[in-house]
Amino acid sequence: MIKLLWFALCFCLLSCNQIQVNKIAIQPYGNFNSAIVDTVKSTLEQVYGVEVVVLAPSDLPQSAFINIKSPRYRADSLIQILRREKPDSVDCVIGLTNLDISTTKTDQWGNIKEPESKYGDWGVFGLGYRPGASCVVSTHRIQNSDYKLFISRFKKICMHEIGHNLGLKHCTDGKTCVMRDAAEKISTVDGVELELCETCWARIN
Repeated sequence: MIKLLWFALCFCLLSCNQIQVNKIAIQPYGNFNSAIVDTVKSTLEQVYGVEVVVLAPSDLPQSAFINIKSPRYRADSLIQILRREKPDSVDCVIGLTNLDISTTKTDQWGNIKEPESKYGDWGVFGLGYRPGASCVVSTHRIQNSDYKLFISRFKKICMHEIGHNLGLKHCTDGKTCVMRDAAEKISTVDGVELELCETCWARIN
């Protein structure tokens, strides 16, 4: 009986970090390039095997705008808005923007990392919570004259943030797994593949 209860508890703890996703929506912000939207759509469909729909373009909500170090939109605020306005017919929504986004970077105890002047409003490629129903990705910090490299980066980051929404944590097993922590470096993004390692794939299937 004790073993059965222990198994049930472990199963519950594991499943609480994962969500079942059958349909993902893409929310383009502003005049986001429709060809890139289509590329992200096909990537998510192929990799995660889910239906992906594209919502009508929307303006970035001004309630998420800040101008502390530079004009930016708070990624955590955008995630909350995306989750709140998510159509009931979809399980998860990803916002795409060309403008800069940021969040507050904290340590393992929840305190703002030092120096606070740097991490209090920290620019990011994208942000998604684990698990969650929404995430957001920006092209602002990954621009490159090599369009192929730029698109590769963007697809990887979109796949990474959706992976967090599905319940995946940062991967330490596969050296080229798309769920590896970028560790504040774009070179990390360039070094991974557009795929999950066997361990991460098993966790969501």
